[in-house]
Amino acid sequence: QHQSTQHLSDIFHLFLLYNTRYQSTMPPSVDNFITKVQQYGEKVPKKLNTKIEEIARKAVEEMSKEAGNFFHEELDDDIHTEEQVKAIIELFPESLSQRKKNNFLPIQSATMSGCRSGARSSVSFVPLMAREGYRLGVGGEGNRGGLLSVVADSEVG
Repeated sequence: QHQSTQHLSDIFHLFLLYNTRYQSTMPPSVDNFITKVQQYGEKVPKKLNTKIEEIARKAVEEMSKEAGNFFHEELDDDIHTEEQVKAIIELFPESLSQRKKNNFLPIQSATMSGCRSGARSSVSFVPLMAREGYRLGVGGEGNRGGLLSVVADSEVG
């Protein structure tokens, strides 16, 4: 039971770290809740703890999807910094592996960004995404962090 409560505590610690370091706009009630989970987590009955862990895991998955969507659709050379991108990758490493409808990885979306005149560009983040993607194994071995991954028309089962 201690291991599962420790895992729950780790998940909520992620929320707390994000809120503290990156000045999230989470309401104070969420801050208080996270603090209380860290303080009282081991005292929660196992069945309830398991359900809370499942909900927290789903929340982290949703946040990772949002981070991936951000990389695909909103990342902008003129607005965002390398420090911000690194923070997102550290918080949600899975976001670099999130494919869009066109089957592109975020690094591929960044590479193609700015192709049209006046379009948003995030190409300056490609080297960082390649380094971090390589470190995290995105795209498989030899694919430069996903940069050289094949973009197929459909997933092969």
